Amino acid sequence: MNQFELDNYPKIETGSSDFKDFRTKSDIIVDKSLLIKELLRAPSTLLITRPRRWGKSLNLSMLKYFFEIETDSKGKILPLNERSNNKLFTDLKISTDQNSMAEQGQYPVIFFSLKNTSGNNYQEIENNVIKKVQDAYKLHDYLIDSNQLNSFDKQKLQNYYQGKIKKVDLQFGLHFLSELLYKHFKKKAILLIDEYDETINHAYVQFGHRSQEFGKVLHLTREILSAALKDNSYLEKSVLTGILRIAKSNLFSGLNNLKEYNLLDERFTEFYGFTQKEVNELLTKIPKNIVDSDDIKDWYNGYTFGKQEVYNPWSIMCCLSDRGALDNYWIDSGGTGLIDQAMLSDDNQEELQTLLEGKSITKQLNKQISLDQIHQDQDAFYSLLVFTGYLNPQLVSDDPEEPRYSLTIPNRELRTIYRQRVKQWVARKLSISLDQYDNFVKLLLEQKIEPFTKQLNRYLLNSTSYHDLIKEQDYHNLMGGILAPLVRKYIIESNKESGYGRYDHLLIPRIDKSNNNAFIIEYKVCQSENELEQSTIVGLKQINQQHYDTQIKQYPQVKQITKIALSFYGKKVMSKYETQSI
Repeated sequence: MNQFELDNYPKIETGSSDFKDFRTKSDIIVDKSLLIKELLRAPSTLLITRPRRWGKSLNLSMLKYFFEIETDSKGKILPLNERSNNKLFTDLKISTDQNSMAEQGQYPVIFFSLKNTSGNNYQEIENNVIKKVQDAYKLHDYLIDSNQLNSFDKQKLQNYYQGKIKKVDLQFGLHFLSELLYKHFKKKAILLIDEYDETINHAYVQFGHRSQEFGKVLHLTREILSAALKDNSYLEKSVLTGILRIAKSNLFSGLNNLKEYNLLDERFTEFYGFTQKEVNELLTKIPKNIVDSDDIKDWYNGYTFGKQEVYNPWSIMCCLSDRGALDNYWIDSGGTGLIDQAMLSDDNQEELQTLLEGKSITKQLNKQISLDQIHQDQDAFYSLLVFTGYLNPQLVSDDPEEPRYSLTIPNRELRTIYRQRVKQWVARKLSISLDQYDNFVKLLLEQKIEPFTKQLNRYLLNSTSYHDLIKEQDYHNLMGGILAPLVRKYIIESNKESGYGRYDHLLIPRIDKSNNNAFIIEYKVCQSENELEQSTIVGLKQINQQHYDTQIKQYPQVKQITKIALSFYGKKVMSKYETQSI
C-alpha cells in the first residue's frame, strides 16, 4: 500500500455500538436498515439471540434512532425541519420503503441495556442494574418539566433520576417509565432491551447455579422483565436481544406473545452477520490487495445460520480497520467465562479434540439453555457452543421432534481458541505451564522420543490422579489432548483403519509445511509394571505387522515415519520406537 492509499484509507468505526456514531464516523457501513421493515411486520414482543459482537447492540441502537420522537430540552416535539435522526437513514435501503418511513420518529423509545452489570456479589450487581435503569430515565430528563405528570409522578421520577429507589421500584422501573412516556406523548412506547441475559450469565460463572447469590440475580432479572413486558398496555412493541434463551428460569413466564428468533431460524438471519455479497462489496471500498478474499473466508467465514452463509461481522470490520491484518479479533473481545469453564471439563475433551482435528460431531440442540446442565448434559454443552458462535450447525436430520445437527469449528480464528483450551486442559492435567507444554511437545516433533517419554513420566507422577488413568481411553484422551493442538502442522487422525487394523494416533505433516516426518502412535495399558517393556515390544510389532503405515504412504510429502509404542501402567509410561524412511 503506497502513501496515497494510506492517506486516503477509509475510516472504519469499530469502537462504538451507537448507530449515530457509526454513521457519522465511519466511511464504510453494511446496510442492515431493512431490519426495520421486517420488525414492523413481526410480533409485538421479540427476543433475538445471537453470539456476542454480531451486531445486536448496533442494530438495537439503529431502531432507537429510527423510531424515537425527537424533542427539545423541555420535551416538546421538534418540527420536522429541526430533526436530525431522519438524516441518518436518507441513503439507506429503508428510505425507499414509504410504509416504514411513515413510522420514523413516531414513538417514545425506552433503551435499556444490561451490559457491564457484573459484580463480585449480589449487591454490586443490583447497584449496577440501578445505574442502568437510571441511564434509561436520563434519556428522558425532560419528563420532570412535563405538564402531563402530576406531583406524585414527578417526585417518584426524581428518585429514579437520582438512583434513590427501593428494590420494588427497581423491578417496576421500566413499566413506570413507559407509563410516564404515554402520559406525556399520548403514544405507546417502544421498549428496547439490550443483552438481557448478560447479568445472569456472568452471575452463573461468578456464583454457580446453586448459589443463593445467583438465585437473587435470577429473581431480580425475572421481576424486571416480567413487570416491563407482561400485560403492559403502554408498550407498542418490545425487542430484546441476548446470547441465549435461558431455560428453567421462568424469565418470560406469562408472556404468551413472546416470539424468539435464534440463529437456527431463517427470519432475521440476513441482519446479523455479513453475507458473501456484503463482504465482496466491503472489499471494493478498500485499496486492492490489502487482504485476500480467500484468506478472509478462511479466517472469519464458515457459519451457516438459518440456511444463510454468514461471516463474523466484528472480525471482518476489525480486520479491515487494521488494514487487512488477519488476527484473532472476536475471541479477544471478552465475555468468554461461561464457555471457558465448560471447555476445560474432562468429560468434553474427546469430542473437542475430534473437532480440533477438523472433523464433525452430531448432536441434538437445545434452543433453551439450562445453565446447570452444561457440565452434565453434552447436548446442553454443545448447544451452548453453537448459540455463542463457537460451532457451526448444519441440519442433518430434520425430524421435528429430534432434529440433529452436524457441528464443526467454523473458521481459523475459532480453531485458535480450541487449540488454546485443549492446551490449557493438558497443562492443567499435567500441572505444567503452557511454555512447558510447548517444550514438551517439541521433543516429540524433533523425534527425541526417550526425553519425551522421560518427561511424560515425570509429569504423570507429579500431577494426574491415578484414578483418572485406568482404561486405555483415559490415556488416549490425554495423548489426544497433547497432540490435538498440532493441527496446524499435521493432519491428525485417530482410531481409524489402516492396513489390517486400527491405529491409535496418526500425525501426517501438512503439504504446505517444511517437515516431512509422520508419526504412528500405538497405546497399550498394562495390568502390572512388569508388563511395560514387553508391551511396548508388542505395540511396535503390531504397528508393523498390521501395516498401519498404509494410509501414510498415500501422502507424497511424507519421507519418513516415526513409529512409537507407548505402554502405560498407572502413572508410569515406557516407550519403544523406530524410524523408517520411505
